[in-house]
Amino acid sequence: MKILLFDIDGTLLLTGGSGARAMTRAFYELFGVENGLQGITLSGMTDPIIFRNACIQAGIEPEENAHEQFKRLYLTYLKEEISKDHSQKRMLPGVKPLLQQLSQKPDIHLGLLTGNYQEGARIKLSHFDLDHFFGFGAYGDDHADRNRLVPVALQRFTEKTGFPPNGSTVWVIGDTPRDVACAKPYGAKTLAVATGHYDEKSLQNAEADVVVSDLADTEKILTVFENS
Repeated sequence: MKILLFDIDGTLLLTGGSGARAMTRAFYELFGVENGLQGITLSGMTDPIIFRNACIQAGIEPEENAHEQFKRLYLTYLKEEISKDHSQKRMLPGVKPLLQQLSQKPDIHLGLLTGNYQEGARIKLSHFDLDHFFGFGAYGDDHADRNRLVPVALQRFTEKTGFPPNGSTVWVIGDTPRDVACAKPYGAKTLAVATGHYDEKSLQNAEADVVVSDLADTEKILTVFENS
């Protein structure tokens, strides 16, 4: 049995900056700060950490419910922003054929491991008709620390299927060194794909088990998982 946990942004799809634009709009509405995310690292970060770092940068000590207000505004604006045309908005190479093949294999279970809020993940995936491939996952809502998300995803897998992950091969598939790092404490294997902000050399230096330029070679990727 294989449990495959996929990142979203830079791994499965590119939103053409819709997430950043939506967050910037939400931050401005909440705090009156223009370009509040400028200079903030987004790639590989959880949404709550992005909010926290933007607050630190702006010198803001948010009130207790400010994060929930920000999240609500962000999700509203994300629905608007992702519907807009953008030259960089697209599903990444090979993603749908790979997910179609994997979803037909009874011993492979597809989940998510993403820093997105759960509803944000749904908005992004459904825009590209990918949400139906994933039956469980862990999200930025579950913990701000990405390194704490693997156990959450595996617990959700057990709740959904009734099977404990003991003895299973768990893979984390992502596009950043943070995706690689979050898998290591739990003995999960990693497949890193250089379709985001990090090249193959950077992902190799992060000690990913397998590094590929993209997910276009379906048979190659299937072989990696089947032989693990």
